[in-house]
Amino acid sequence: MLLGLTACSSKPSTVMIGEARPAINVDAVKLYLKEPAQYDTIALVSVSSDGSWSFGDQAQMDAVVQRLKEQAAKLGANGILLQTTGEKRDNSVYVGTGIGSYSGNVGLSVQLGRLFGLTDKTAEGVAIYVPNSASEKEHQEKQD
Repeated sequence: MLLGLTACSSKPSTVMIGEARPAINVDAVKLYLKEPAQYDTIALVSVSSDGSWSFGDQAQMDAVVQRLKEQAAKLGANGILLQTTGEKRDNSVYVGTGIGSYSGNVGLSVQLGRLFGLTDKTAEGVAIYVPNSASEKEHQEKQD
């Protein structure tokens, strides 16, 4: 009987360029394909779909976009300016355990392996803060 299967995933990479803001809700983060008229740069973010349990190109890309937004939200960025997308070979490691009994004897099995031939989606973006209105920009200028 298989009790568990876990995949190791690569962690997002974040390179700070500007100043982080207080974290916001991930639902408030917007994906930009073109630069907005005004914005502040906060960080460069790289993510992959590794370990997302998403199958198919679209599902993996959806997972990548969601991870970009999650990283941006942690930094207080309300936008992510998409820079590049791509693919990489998956280097996932899996661990499986099992236990069973037969005629009063109990056996335990632990397996460690590596999955080959799978690909993950990758993406890089710039976490940005886009002022919502002219009044917010005026408020910011007064604080500076």
